[in-house]
Amino acid sequence: MFTWYFSETEGRVICPEHSVQLTPKAAAVLGCLMRHAGDVVTVDTFLNEVWPDVHVTADLVREYISDLRAALNDDARQPTYIETVRGKGFRLKGGIAVATPDLTAGRAPRQAEIRPTVAVLTPVAHGDSSIRLFADGIASDIINHLARFHDIGVVARHSSFSAEEVTDLRAFARDVAADYVLESSIGVYGPSVRVRFQLVDAETGRSLWAERFDHAADDLLAASDEMAEAVVAALTGWHGELHRAEFKTVTRKRATDLNAFEHFILGCDLELRFDEGNLRRTLYHLEQSVALDPTFSRAWLVLALQLQWAFDVMPGRDQTYLQRSARAFETAFTLAPRDPVTLAIVCLKFAREGNLEHALGLLHAAEATMHGDADAMACVATAKAVLTDDIAGAHALLDDAAKANPTRPTWFHFVEARITFFSGDYERCIICSRAGPPQVSALIFRCLSHVMLGQAEAALMAHGAFRAAYPDTEFDQFADYFPIAAPARRADYDAAVARLTTLLHETETAWPRLSGSAG
Repeated sequence: MFTWYFSETEGRVICPEHSVQLTPKAAAVLGCLMRHAGDVVTVDTFLNEVWPDVHVTADLVREYISDLRAALNDDARQPTYIETVRGKGFRLKGGIAVATPDLTAGRAPRQAEIRPTVAVLTPVAHGDSSIRLFADGIASDIINHLARFHDIGVVARHSSFSAEEVTDLRAFARDVAADYVLESSIGVYGPSVRVRFQLVDAETGRSLWAERFDHAADDLLAASDEMAEAVVAALTGWHGELHRAEFKTVTRKRATDLNAFEHFILGCDLELRFDEGNLRRTLYHLEQSVALDPTFSRAWLVLALQLQWAFDVMPGRDQTYLQRSARAFETAFTLAPRDPVTLAIVCLKFAREGNLEHALGLLHAAEATMHGDADAMACVATAKAVLTDDIAGAHALLDDAAKANPTRPTWFHFVEARITFFSGDYERCIICSRAGPPQVSALIFRCLSHVMLGQAEAALMAHGAFRAAYPDTEFDQFADYFPIAAPARRADYDAAVARLTTLLHETETAWPRLSGSAG
């Protein structure tokens, strides 16, 4: 009995529940396996049939086999479809048949497979063998880091392609089905090594981002790690260069032509404007995204956050926003239980429900798997600041996140405002809260920081701005929903609120009640 059907002309595999769109080369590799079904297909056979006029290495074949296994949900250790015959090649065991036209008609490809894909070229390197090894290593490090991000694709090349071998960038990108190409070069200048990186739009050939790094030549191993993490941090994340490039492309498309990933891109408001109109727009796109692809975990996660913010901003403080947000968080966690961003945010949900022990376990797992991911580090730092006594660790982690992503997104500012308040750096908290969007926690901690600094007039003005933006919220509700669960952190917060209350009474300011939010 066949589990999957393969349409080589359409480049997709189909099962009763859905179909998965393959890259052109992945489809060609599967086509080669299908033609030799039951036999061991050697690497040379793949190279002759799939890449007859291109020089590639065996690594490339193995990477496409890995892609096929991911598409088919196949386990390399206990394969159902594609078996590795050690030292010889690969064999199609069965379970896949050629699709007939009536089977493929009307079946849309699975939307999660439509995502921007990056090809990483090994840097052009002029120097001795250590410099060439460094070039191979930094390309491999970048590929490995990029592969952790589920909302982008990476063409794993290791040493198969270098920038020197690629004479026609657009033709190369078409051959490997890449939307973007990361190219680089290495130069040695006395005791220093200089590496230049450039992200190129594969369709237009236009440079989208460039960066230069200088490092001592006597410690190239450390240089590779630092540069790879810095490059990946700049490219990835909700507000990284890849996201920004996709946003510009998608905004030119008709709404009826958007796929799940493109709706997701439009649902991530780059400027985080906390107003009713923009929240309704982002919610529409995110709901379309998860409707088109219910398995898109990151879309569920951002939808959960936007619904939480909608509760603060939309008139009437409708509790259904929070109920829908909780369900979206649960779905994101179910779909991606090892994603560090998801873990760091979902742990707050468990703490809010009173299960602090489980929340701390998830926080520990998030911290263990974040591996230089700037977004994840910022989220872990937030959770650490309110769930543990390790405020110094949270502050240090926040600083590491800022270093990992120097062009930090706007939402980093209100995260920084939260953490710097609890570390007692009230001046920095005020600066951060003003630099970012008028999110509820930024306004709360700005007001309380002025109070703690004894700046009465500024505190009253900040309180007035907060009340104007969030008239129906309460400080204690905010603390419960955030949640500020570590006893020492909650005591600090409550002490600041008590001082604000005293100030308001002393100045006889007619506020109906103190405010705060479930943000």
